[in-house]
Amino acid sequence: MTITAFKMNPVYLEAKRAEYAAQVAPDKPLLPLFVNQTVKVLLGDKKAYLRYGPYWWAVKRILVANDAGVGTYMEPHWADEYAAADDELTLIAAWEFADDAMGRFGVQTREYDLDDVAFLLYDPDQEEVK
Repeated sequence: MTITAFKMNPVYLEAKRAEYAAQVAPDKPLLPLFVNQTVKVLLGDKKAYLRYGPYWWAVKRILVANDAGVGTYMEPHWADEYAAADDELTLIAAWEFADDAMGRFGVQTREYDLDDVAFLLYDPDQEEVK
């Protein structure tokens, strides 16, 4: 079964990447900037991960690969399901989802209906105080 719920159009994501790229030096890689911006969101409130909804596991995999200190618990199936063509596009999709979800709902939920698949977002690394 292919899940389509909340997935971003690849052409739209590429256009967003071009917008971001136009704002930085041509030789400056975007991924480190994107990772740093995502980590900044989580620094003040670990539960801010909820804003990324079903994209969280794909986001977390990128953060873990970049030594962002977000823990090690992972849901590989969901990370694969919501990964875009590359890490930059995955983070852009997650940001777009977060901006839309926060705008529409104004809340951070952990329950989603993904094409009739119940999805409950809970990351013990982000929830449990250490």
